[in-house]
Amino acid sequence: MPCPHYNIAIVHHGKASAVAKAAYQSGERLYSDREHRTKKYKKEEGEVVYTEIMLPPQAPPEYEDRNTLWNAVEAVEQNWNSQLARRFVITLPMELSLEDNIALIQEYCRKEFLEKGMIVDLCVHDPAPPGHNPHAHILLTMRPIDEHGHWMPKARKEYILDENGERIRTAKGNWKCRKVRTTDWDDRGNAEMWRHDWEVIQNRYLEMANRPERVSLKSYERQGIEQIPTVHMGPAVAAMERKGVATDIGNLNRDIRETNRLMAAIKRAITGLMNWLSEIKTAIAEIETAPKEVYLVDLLIERFEERRAERSDWTNSKGKMNANVKDLQRFSDITSYLKSHKVLTVADLESHMDEIQSAAIPLKAKIKKAEARIVQIGKINEYAEQYKRNDAVHAQYLKIHWKGRQQKFAEAHKKELDEWNAANRYLRKSLPDFVYRPKALAAEEEALTAELDSLKEQLAPLDEEIRMMKDVRYFVKDLLPELVPEEKPITPERKAEKKSVLDNLHRKQEILRQEKSEPPRGIQKRKHDIDL
Repeated sequence: MPCPHYNIAIVHHGKASAVAKAAYQSGERLYSDREHRTKKYKKEEGEVVYTEIMLPPQAPPEYEDRNTLWNAVEAVEQNWNSQLARRFVITLPMELSLEDNIALIQEYCRKEFLEKGMIVDLCVHDPAPPGHNPHAHILLTMRPIDEHGHWMPKARKEYILDENGERIRTAKGNWKCRKVRTTDWDDRGNAEMWRHDWEVIQNRYLEMANRPERVSLKSYERQGIEQIPTVHMGPAVAAMERKGVATDIGNLNRDIRETNRLMAAIKRAITGLMNWLSEIKTAIAEIETAPKEVYLVDLLIERFEERRAERSDWTNSKGKMNANVKDLQRFSDITSYLKSHKVLTVADLESHMDEIQSAAIPLKAKIKKAEARIVQIGKINEYAEQYKRNDAVHAQYLKIHWKGRQQKFAEAHKKELDEWNAANRYLRKSLPDFVYRPKALAAEEEALTAELDSLKEQLAPLDEEIRMMKDVRYFVKDLLPELVPEEKPITPERKAEKKSVLDNLHRKQEILRQEKSEPPRGIQKRKHDIDL
């Protein structure tokens, strides 16, 4: 299935270099005028399969040179924390050919970015082995370009006026003003729109290629999928798992996948059984003067008698006996189950399925909640360790008060500072008081694991009950050939050999007309003793 990875980030002046990012994604050797340093990143031969600079009509033609373009971008951005570029990393579908993927990402970039006036630096990577991880790197300029090919400001100052159109002073005597952006490129809704449009165009290309796969960039929750997302392992953990070394994250993901499999299997089974019951009710309702209740034991008896009759011409007497004994045992198990659960009629079966579904839904919700919290605790522990590991570097960074020295220190320790910032953001979001209590979290995780085991034990019997219901459906559904299409044509001989429950209902209508005083001896309202 196509991978929905779609990442957007901003390249900041104080943290990274636009020239360096361009050199990385293009595989070219670029020179940074600001740092007086050559930027070159080692790439495997053949990894960068396509590069292109897309220019809007008003852009100077010299910007087709990657080195010229991004040095010009860095030259116009003077502030130490300026935003230099918007960076995308987008996975391309493995199901498409390389040529189709290039055409796909070109069309997407033209429609979403180039037509809005942005300059697009597009590079497509296909690392070895070819076809296993095709993806695109995109760098976009943040400033618009006027009709003369000059960079325009990202925003302008606008004075706030009163009801008389006069400017308003602040308490300090300054004029009140606000920043007005010259473009809508930074609107928060753009990310949602870009992701949606990528989903649409990618699915269109898959459809044109006659591929059945489709991709969605929405979360499981927004798609209405009752599935617990797995935890991102990262390259180090993934490498250990590939070598056969079990990790905590790998074990957690295996538990999550097994839980998702069990929940999905139960949901599919319940849906199939409920649809089948609905078809049976509809078919019975269409029969004039049909009995209000159809007893499952009647259907089962007819089915097993039919199976025994089909073995009448078997020459292997031992095989015939074994098959009959096996059917008798299965009939006994099913009827005992139906009696113990007071499931006698089709209506009872439908009511029982409703009960199973009502019991399964809250259990699945609790399992999903517990698994999500365990995942969150694992992330808190991981980020807390990351925060602690890089805290000394961040403290040293804060002690530097000279802007130039601080900027050089930030560039030299970019990885550590980025990790500290990511950990700081996540911990502040996940810990309301920003206090990390590892013992309390360990105790909570242990309690949640125990609760999860208990919930799974409660869910397992429901799975067994659904299996029994599926067996009931298997043995009686062939008695309703009008509802289940048969692969072989129904010849008059076959129709005479095999009568359905609906045929029996028609026959009993005729008996009712001829013998009004006598009740039918087939399917009728009575309480069955289904002991063998």
